[in-house]
Parts: sequence; structure tokens; C-alpha cells
Amino acid sequence: MSLPGHWWSASQSYVSEILSLLAAEPDRDVVHWRGEAFSGGDLIRSVTEAFLALRDRGVGKGDVVAILVAPNSPETLTVRYAAQLLGGAVCYLRTTNPGTKVTVLPLDQQIQILRDTDAVTVYADDECAERATEIADGRGIPVTRRTEAGDGADVPEAVAWDPEALAFINFTSGSTGRPKGIRLSGRAWDATIRAWVDLGREPGCTSLLVSTPLSHGVAPMADAVLVSGAALYAQESFDAAKFVDTVAAEKDITWTFMATTHVFQLIDHLLERGIRDRAAVEAAGLSSLKRIVYGGSPAAPARIAQAFQLFGPVLAQGYATSESGRITTLTPVQHGEPEVAGTVGRPFPEVEVVVCNSDSGAPLAAGEIGEVRVRSPQMMDGYNGDPELTARVLRDGWYFTGDIGCLDERGYLTLLGRVADVIKVDGVKVHPIVVESEILSHPGVRHAAVYGVRDQDGSEHIHAAIECDPARVVDVGEIRAGIAEAFSPIHVPETINVLEVLPMNRNGKPDKVVLRSAAVQH
Repeated sequence: MSLPGHWWSASQSYVSEILSLLAAEPDRDVVHWRGEAFSGGDLIRSVTEAFLALRDRGVGKGDVVAILVAPNSPETLTVRYAAQLLGGAVCYLRTTNPGTKVTVLPLDQQIQILRDTDAVTVYADDECAERATEIADGRGIPVTRRTEAGDGADVPEAVAWDPEALAFINFTSGSTGRPKGIRLSGRAWDATIRAWVDLGREPGCTSLLVSTPLSHGVAPMADAVLVSGAALYAQESFDAAKFVDTVAAEKDITWTFMATTHVFQLIDHLLERGIRDRAAVEAAGLSSLKRIVYGGSPAAPARIAQAFQLFGPVLAQGYATSESGRITTLTPVQHGEPEVAGTVGRPFPEVEVVVCNSDSGAPLAAGEIGEVRVRSPQMMDGYNGDPELTARVLRDGWYFTGDIGCLDERGYLTLLGRVADVIKVDGVKVHPIVVESEILSHPGVRHAAVYGVRDQDGSEHIHAAIECDPARVVDVGEIRAGIAEAFSPIHVPETINVLEVLPMNRNGKPDKVVLRSAAVQH
């Protein structure tokens, strides 16, 4: 395919910036996936062919393209770029949760996403073509394939980038299991990319390895890497052994993003190999890692302390929501400071965080507990097709997170749970995450879940379930005593069940619905 150079320039967007950088070094390998390297020229070709195929389908300004391609394929990025160069937006059909082991959504949920977004086509690669056809037929829309792009005689013509126009609808599973669409403008997407670019410019951070879906929160990180002129290593899912082997073999991977549970899996893998200190980590070939960014669920302090011992000051915790983007970060150095290691850090640049009274909305003083509210340039426009929910969480430019926390005098934020998860026992409000944190401080406890169970009279009772290291003996009596001493006897769970494996939900977090149901049945 022979096409005029820089045909994308009219866009004046992050996409045109990336493509121009790739065009300057077309032979440089920029994406690595399934053992294959893709050059800048390969990515430009992929974007061009996808652009022509979508344009031939009639995709234009304001249209939504649904994408179904192989897990973390380069086309996860390039088809999005193509759609946005046409003035359109994208959604993804593979999964709605970055921490889940489910690689493909159920058919009915995929069709529901098409219905909710009014997507005009499903873009598929060869691997997903059959499934895409089944989904598209269920909605009566066409499937677009890159092979339909024509012979290259047509000249692409990008449209001007509108930062206020819809760019992306990110679907996440809510408590009901029905995917919830979060609408992001080009402005919000670009702001998130720039925030990650700033982190990537820290000394030593170049190539990035990701194993969570490029259709979710890590996507702007991948864009930031390309904007920065570095390379992306994409794996289909997280596997600790594969992660270690890849970092050791490639040498130039300096930072990564993983779910909190993946950090724990990595620790366990290294310990199983007899790697127990920083020198052994370096000997195993992991000395190139300068930054391990993690998030998605609360981190057990004892486990993070293990990670700090193994890797040193390279851990960076991120507190974020799909609705508001990045909120706070706990830097690598702060991970080694006991007085702040239990917090989620301080706000990112250009992000405002306040803690307010959940009822009156009045701002609270340092140390007082209330609802966390955020104002940020990364903010969503609202929930797709749900103006009532949008109005509840977006008010006067602030996003009401539904998280409970407190800020200290220095601006460090400590999260204490969800507004909806508070357990009220004898008039005392108990925040499950606080009790979970105390349980997780006991050596040998890997996972903990604290949840409320209502009896027939409507009174709430505290229950807990824990998963322990099989090689350690955990004394439940000591856990109870620790909770009573740290808080009060009211905070002590009536039952603490020791399970071989704690059930996890689709988000990769302890499944409290299952645990609560089991408690009710007993």
C-alpha cells in the first residue's frame, strides 16, 4: 500500500503525534506481542488499513466502533486510532474488567454493549471474526475486517480532532453484573495520557510491559509510551513466570503496570524460586525494573512490605476510578516510610481531592472521615444512557467517588471503604477495609474479606473470611485480639472463616456476595 506521508496530520491529536513519531523511525520495533515485533511502519500500516476499512463502512463523526480482537493485540490500539482519526469513538467487547480471568464476555453482554452504544459496526481480526459475526447478527449491524480496505488507491483524509467529542466508552461491570458505560471525551483521554507521560519521563522509565487489557485503564499508559518514543511489550494475561522471563530476556523493560493481586503472585513465584532479597532479584535479571505501578484493590501491608524488600523503592501505588482517572499516587520512596505506607498517597498534579460529610456535603478537616470527592481534567462526561446516575455522582464539577476516607495534614489520603459497605453495629459505623487492613497485618494472611450480614430482625453482624499461606500457622485468636486492641470489641467479627481459597469476583476482588450468601445459609 503506497500512501502520502503524514496523511493523519489534520487530526492534530495524540494519535497524529504518535503516528508522526512512528513515521520518523519506521523500522524501529515499537510493540512486542506473542513473540513478534511490530515496527513503527507496521503500526502505521495497520492504522491506515483499519481507517480505510472503517471509512468504507461509512464510519464518521460521532459514530461508535465496537472492537473485538485478540487479547492485547496491536490492533487493540491501532483500530482505536483509526476510528478516532475518522472523528468516531470506540468501545471494546472482550472484557469489562482488567483484573478478571474471563477473557471473553458472554454473548448477551456483548450484544447489550452494542445496543447501549448504538455501535455502527464491529471491527474484528481473523481470530475473532466468527464471534464478531454472531454478535453483530444479534444486533443487525455489519462486521468490518481489515481485508476489506481495498487496493490502496484511496487516499485517507483524517478529520480535525475535537477534544470535547466522545472518544471512548469504557464498560465496567457494576454490582448487578450489567456492564456500565463510562463516556470519556478526547479532552479527558488526552489529559490521562499526559499524566502518564510525566511518570514515564522519570529517570530510567522507558519500555513498558503490560498484561492487563489494553482496552482498559492501561490503554493511556500504552499511548504515553508511544508518545514518549519508547516500546511496548504486551502479554495476553498475567503469568508470573512469563513476566520474569520476559523482563530478564529483554533487558530494556523498565516499568510495568499490574493489578495488586498480580504483585502478590509475582512475590510468591519469586519466593518459590528461592529469590528472597534484592540481590537475588537482580541476579534473576530483574534489575532493569525501575517502576512497578499497581492498583485496583487494597494491598495487604505485609505483602507490600515483602515486595519492597525484594524490589526496593520501585513500587508506585495508584488510586484511580474509571470515572475520574488517576486520583492519588504513593511514590516508591513513600512505600518505605511506615507513617504513610498505609495510605494511597497524595493527589496527582491537576487533581483536587476533598473529603466531605456524606450527608451535608461540607468539607471536613484533616483526620475526619467522610466521602472522597474529586475534580480532575480526566473526568468522564457521564454514564452512557443513565442521566440520573450521572447527576448523582457528578455535581458542580466534582465526582462523588462513593469511597470513604480521610486526609491528613500533609495531604495523604487513607481509604476506609465504600459508603455502601459500611456496617452499622449497635449504632457504631464499622468500615470493613479498616478491619481487613488489621487482619492483613498478621503474618501468613494472604487475603481477607470483612462483610456485614443481616439477621431476621434486620440487625447487622460482622463476619470475615481469610485465606492463609499454607506454610504458616495463623492464630485466629490473635487476629481477634489484634482487632479489639486496635479498634474496639465491636469491630471484632462474630466469625472468622479460614478458607483454602477465598472466592474472587469478576474484578479479581474477594466476592463478598458469595461469602455473605454462605453466611446467611448457615
